[in-house]
Amino acid sequence: MNFFVNQYLVTKNSSIEHAELKRLAIFNGHEPGSAKLLTQDFAPTLDQTLERFGLQRDAVINMFDFFAGTTDYVGAPLKVDGLAYDGDLQMGTGNNFRELKRGGRLVSEVHFIGGTVARVGNVDYFDDAGNLTLRQIYDLRGFLAVNQYYGRAGELFYERYQRPDGTVYLERYYVQSTENTPINSLNVLKDYQGRDRFFYDQEGLFTFFLDEVNRAFGENNRFFADRPAVAINPILNMTSKVKRYLWLAMRAVDDGQDLATGSLDTMVDAALQHGRKWTGVVVATAAQAADLKPRLPKGLKCYVVNNSPVKVDRTPILIQDRPAQRVIAVGRLGADKQTDQLIDLFARVHTARPKATLTFYGYGNQADMQSYQERVKAANLEQVVTFADYVVDLEPVYDQASLLVDASRVDAQPLAMAEALSHGVPVVSYDYAYGPSELVIPGQTGELVPLGNRDAFVKAVIDLLSDPTKLQDFSTAAYQNLTPFSEATTWQQWQALK
Repeated sequence: MNFFVNQYLVTKNSSIEHAELKRLAIFNGHEPGSAKLLTQDFAPTLDQTLERFGLQRDAVINMFDFFAGTTDYVGAPLKVDGLAYDGDLQMGTGNNFRELKRGGRLVSEVHFIGGTVARVGNVDYFDDAGNLTLRQIYDLRGFLAVNQYYGRAGELFYERYQRPDGTVYLERYYVQSTENTPINSLNVLKDYQGRDRFFYDQEGLFTFFLDEVNRAFGENNRFFADRPAVAINPILNMTSKVKRYLWLAMRAVDDGQDLATGSLDTMVDAALQHGRKWTGVVVATAAQAADLKPRLPKGLKCYVVNNSPVKVDRTPILIQDRPAQRVIAVGRLGADKQTDQLIDLFARVHTARPKATLTFYGYGNQADMQSYQERVKAANLEQVVTFADYVVDLEPVYDQASLLVDASRVDAQPLAMAEALSHGVPVVSYDYAYGPSELVIPGQTGELVPLGNRDAFVKAVIDLLSDPTKLQDFSTAAYQNLTPFSEATTWQQWQALK
């Protein structure tokens, strides 16, 4: 069994999660039931997320579900009218939450799960002074999942997790940090296999969970540390028989350092200090493998597996059948993606090609997004540059795009770039490490520009948008040159790990 270890699967995911979903599809397409995603964080709306991404319930094992014994629990929706409350309370109205009052005093608030019609998400209870004292969080499947208790200053100090039948399986205690945020100080797994078990942080609890999953599937399974900050230490600390793999969906050196000789990222360096525990290290590109191999502990193998496997049998859509000059950028928006610079570059493109449009598909933090929107407004681009937020199904987007642009500084095989090419969308990108040079064929499926050369970037975009015949030739070539990062090639790469 192959287990991909992560912190969460949520409604808006990064490329790490999307790559995991592609891996699950490949494994289960060739060897059904041979791969699963393991997640750490409490997820009362996991079923909603699974449906959003087209996953079956058994594709993901969540730590809290595992210990509660609810991995295959079905249940039924709990609507607000199904809650039991004192008859003398008056319930207000509202689409997102309802207040319950006794006279003029607020007793509690019933909050609904987003994306549902009045399905109970959590119920908050307040004391006479209006302080939150208890929050009851309900699972989407209709049962009370956890009681959270708060002190007078609004601090979380205790949680009690329970099964659908009301029995408690986990207690969690908290202390306050100097910034007045809760720090998990003790976890008590109640009556697990006949006795209580104590863990002094969530990492210890997560490690125990990984061992228990490994034992449940016969041991000697393969565990991949997908999200390093959460997965590395728990996988290293497992005591059952296991094959450990460090997955690096990131550069291995600190920002700004030489990729072959610079200081290793602290987290990566610490992981490699345990070289004999790892079965292997997995990276997405041959270039990163070449940089990393000389720095690995003796005997530790480095494998190359595409992070962005794509389908190769799509029906081509001609450029003339797509909206003209529709440029897209796909992925997280942030400083390392140089989103602000990309807006400036497109302003210059727009001057030469006034009908060209740019749409960003992705999300960033609130402050950054506000800054980008203000930058667009200042450049008078509001009619041609839009932010479409996070979109689950991008296939219709790719099928209607003329060009994908990427101004990032560094990445580890950009998922969106491979997906765009598989839909016949040519690419203009900075030639950063790692990925573009192993995906794009310059002069055939797109153009790679020296990192930071803004004039060359703008010229490449303008030239392609100004020449529909050349753009069509690039699109045709994109459809025809997918073998190196196809699903079939990727599956062959996975076989090398065996």
